[in-house]
Amino acid sequence: MKELAIIMKYALGNPGAMMFLIELFKPENMQYTIPIAIKLEQIVTLRGTNLYVLYSDLCNKNMSKVMKLCKDCPNAILEDACSRQDYSGKELIAEYL
Repeated sequence: MKELAIIMKYALGNPGAMMFLIELFKPENMQYTIPIAIKLEQIVTLRGTNLYVLYSDLCNKNMSKVMKLCKDCPNAILEDACSRQDYSGKELIAEYL
């Protein structure tokens, strides 16, 4: 299954990132898949824990917020925000939500 290979590539063993990616591939969420996948390809550090920080900490597990950030937020800002595990990244991305 191609989705499983993608999940393993991006989750890096992080259970939260795996949950996010499984959610992303659900049929009811397919409208979010392409914009988010494009950003995942552009930002190579958006993997594992950083991916979970994006989904959980920055976007409160809201897939439409993840998509909005992936479409509107500059890569460097999003990368910095996702690398912070203390919620301080929320300030960096606030204007893009």
